[in-house]
Amino acid sequence: MNSDDRQRDLRAAEQQAHARIAAALARLVSPDAVSVPHPYLSRYLAHHAALGGALDDSHVPPGLLPWAIGDGVRGLLSLPHALHADRAWLTAWAAVEPYVQDADLASRCTSLHLAYTALRFPGVPRQRLPREAAEFAGSRLSVLWSQWTPPSNVLATLSRRSLSLATAEGPGGAELLAVGNEAGSIELIDPVTGAPVGDRIPAHDGDVRCLFFAAYSSGGGALVSGSTDGTVRVWDTTRGTLLDHRTFGERTWTSAVTGYHDDAGTLTVAAINGDGAVKLWRDHSEEHHLATLRPHPLERAAFALTLAVGPGGRQLLVGVGHTLSVWDGADHRLLREYPVGAPVRSLTDTTVPGWVATGHSDGSITLWDTTSGARATFPGEGEPVTALVALHVDGLDLLAAAGSGSTIDLWDMGARRRTGRLTGHTDTVTALRSFSADGTDRLASTARDNTVRLWDTGAIHRAIRGSATTPAVVAAAITADSVAGPQLAVSYATSQARVWNTLSGSSTGTFDDDSQRPSSALSWAQGDQGRHLLLWSASDHSIRSWDPVPGTAVGPPLRGHSRPIRALASTVACGGRRVVISSDDFTVRLWDLDGGRSLQLWRHPYTVRTVAAASDGVGADWFASGSADGAVRLWDTTDTAPRHVFYCSQGIINAVAINAGPSPSPPFLASGGDDGTVRLWDLSALEPIGEPLHGHTDAVEAITTWTTTSDVPRPFVASSSRDGTIRFWEVATTSRCILQLATGSPVHTLSAYPSGESTNTVVLAMAGEAGVAVLEVELEDPSPTG
Repeated sequence: MNSDDRQRDLRAAEQQAHARIAAALARLVSPDAVSVPHPYLSRYLAHHAALGGALDDSHVPPGLLPWAIGDGVRGLLSLPHALHADRAWLTAWAAVEPYVQDADLASRCTSLHLAYTALRFPGVPRQRLPREAAEFAGSRLSVLWSQWTPPSNVLATLSRRSLSLATAEGPGGAELLAVGNEAGSIELIDPVTGAPVGDRIPAHDGDVRCLFFAAYSSGGGALVSGSTDGTVRVWDTTRGTLLDHRTFGERTWTSAVTGYHDDAGTLTVAAINGDGAVKLWRDHSEEHHLATLRPHPLERAAFALTLAVGPGGRQLLVGVGHTLSVWDGADHRLLREYPVGAPVRSLTDTTVPGWVATGHSDGSITLWDTTSGARATFPGEGEPVTALVALHVDGLDLLAAAGSGSTIDLWDMGARRRTGRLTGHTDTVTALRSFSADGTDRLASTARDNTVRLWDTGAIHRAIRGSATTPAVVAAAITADSVAGPQLAVSYATSQARVWNTLSGSSTGTFDDDSQRPSSALSWAQGDQGRHLLLWSASDHSIRSWDPVPGTAVGPPLRGHSRPIRALASTVACGGRRVVISSDDFTVRLWDLDGGRSLQLWRHPYTVRTVAAASDGVGADWFASGSADGAVRLWDTTDTAPRHVFYCSQGIINAVAINAGPSPSPPFLASGGDDGTVRLWDLSALEPIGEPLHGHTDAVEAITTWTTTSDVPRPFVASSSRDGTIRFWEVATTSRCILQLATGSPVHTLSAYPSGESTNTVVLAMAGEAGVAVLEVELEDPSPTG
């Protein structure tokens, strides 16, 4: 037996030993998550299973997952976290693990339960779920029905908004992802586990807008960063130390950076600033002013810079302003210059030697041969291409491009056409980077949703094939209609709009006969004899009504807005049924639904993001609107001026909800804004209630409130955020978060109603990019979660 055979046998024996250890330890885990496991189990069991090639639900039982504190389970699984029958619980935990690191046990169990049920049994109503999905010890929810698919490719969640990406090399030659953020710091992330590597580097005093890793041919390298503070800095990523520092000046910024090592190992750094000045320097030598590019006449500060490999492996430096300029990387001679059409917002080298690609302000992409000029132009859709990168996947030379939206377009360079679209980010994509893993290219992306995502070849091929995923939801609303049963109305991004029975999971009708654009706002209004009518926004900016019992439209449309509808809310007020509608035309209209007439027009100085309406049924009505100026306005039906203005100090107000009682709880309003807080306002005293509620790490997108029907009524608030969580707040006494539910993807709309006659449970509908789900959540314990 040779040495290689002996090594293989030793590795096999070691793997078998770890598998046996994991199997033995798994038998010590309690079948539920309520019992505290031994610390060794919670820290090392998953690690033993991974080393033993036995990472599955039998070797890492579900009851252990909420207690796991060792190696992150999601890091032990390879991205994307594919759902397999023997790993269903592990995959579910991987989907929510980044969002519940500091949550209490009930929140961790509840989040795991939701993810498992949603992933394993999509569309299956509660009465048909197997026991392990219908119930999970420690969880406070039941999934009534769901079409919710948490993303499987989130590598990491960030506390700061990222703006730039680069690959880098860390200690021991480990490949890392470097992420530059708007707070001026750089984070290093393990591209396998998503775990942070080392401390965050406090790199700049401004946004870190550009990153580039210049590698040595023999291994290692230096990370170059550029910022809006006008500086360029060079970092040793193995130690996190500063190697060099240059300043362009206080009145400009760094637009792009790049760099390379010559055969002698000397580093050359190149950078271009907002004035078009291109500067070079070698290690710690003096700067060399290479050129000042002319700005494009249509955009005075659009410049970019990259490296390309030319004939014979020659390094080329390529810069873009009014023209595309090509310099020899060795002697810095200007080789060629080509005119540019639309202003350039992004520039990248490609997988074809000597070719580069530019992304333009009009959404187009141009391929350039550095020896002959422009070769092809791909038409865009009007959004500026602000992120652009090339990758090679299974024989295909592709370009990945992103603009001001949340999607990533894939362009086939050979076929000269767009070949697919990657979806999953829930906010604007900010940076793209390709890197090689296991001999094939992967794509990394960051966005304003504060996530880093990885797209492997499987995801790219699914995008090229146009494989269907769970449809994104624009809006949803739920009601406990006593005649037709509990109803959930859903407006999908595909322009499909349906009503579902939340108990059976069956579709009861389609309310949208207008397929030009998905309905942006939904609300149920009380009808006759206990029935409810559905109100929905049409693409002609009107509000239509739909009766689910006959399944037909009723009454004339409510018309008056000249721009798309943003939000609507309805209530049974003292004077009859009322509907409040906000539009992008900077107005809010109040309608009498019984008479089909407009009662009032309220004008705003800024965009109105959200509205709310409520009545206590005995004489008090409230109508409120929240807008981009950070204020919530209360309105009176008899006046065009606000009855009162709450200056919330929360940034843009994205969500408001009104709780009108019942007594003894005073009526209050809840507001949520871009700063991630929830604030409560006393509607009788017209003053804040306590301090802002903190916990969310990103903007609050939706709020709903209700009062339980227990012996002592208690008001609650639920808020959802771009941070991928829903928080439940008991606001009668503690005003603290009592449950944190990780959804793994932002929830954009929330609606709720109390469940039962004498319980503290709520039926909650949530909707967003990952789909829609209806949950029954038990909220018995008002103690704080910490």
